[in-house]
Amino acid sequence: MKELIRERGLWMAALLCLGGMAAGYPFYQIEAPLAAGSFLNFCQMALEGQALLFFVPIAAALPMGAVFVREASSGFLKLYLTRTDRMEYIKRKTLQVYAGGFLPFFLAGAGMAALSFLFVYPLELQGEMDWEKLLEIARILLRTALAGGIVAELSGIFAAVFMNYYMAYGLPFVCYYLLVILKERYFPQMYAMYPAEWMVSKQDWGADGSGIWMFLAAFSAALMLLHGLALYIRLREI
Repeated sequence: MKELIRERGLWMAALLCLGGMAAGYPFYQIEAPLAAGSFLNFCQMALEGQALLFFVPIAAALPMGAVFVREASSGFLKLYLTRTDRMEYIKRKTLQVYAGGFLPFFLAGAGMAALSFLFVYPLELQGEMDWEKLLEIARILLRTALAGGIVAELSGIFAAVFMNYYMAYGLPFVCYYLLVILKERYFPQMYAMYPAEWMVSKQDWGADGSGIWMFLAAFSAALMLLHGLALYIRLREI
């Protein structure tokens, strides 16, 4: 985790996500006095905006997506494997890549909520905090961060398979928008393949909405296993 926190790409990705949220934030509606709960509604609009959805495949892959290519090409990996077990490296790297896709969205969302509370909440009329709305925003943010982890794992898989920076950064973007095009143009009823739906969860995912969480958890686990397998095959060559 310390290595990830020191990674400059993580903070660049978080700033990119924050910019995407800011682009969807309805600043034009800020005029005192605001109705109670406005800052929560504004935060939700920022999280569901098209600008943030556009940045997902970029910000998710940026921090750690191509880390295996970097470590293998620099010679660091050979030295590192003399000091640790290969399975330990695989476990650590798959988790690190996933966290690299998860954290930028989580950090940016927490920052946006804090700024919104600091500057917009004081302009609201007095009223009770809508805790259910706050919980829904937290769910949207968590789903968005999980989607970022999924895209990051795709980037890690392509990095291990192709050993190429362009493939590691470019193919997740292509896959992401291929799903968008297929759903919007050819399979409008197949909302499970639509990345935006993974985040906003507006369709039917079961009576209690637990289906989306099961889907994201299963998808994440499957990609982490594939990433681990790709790394295992590559490490046999070293």
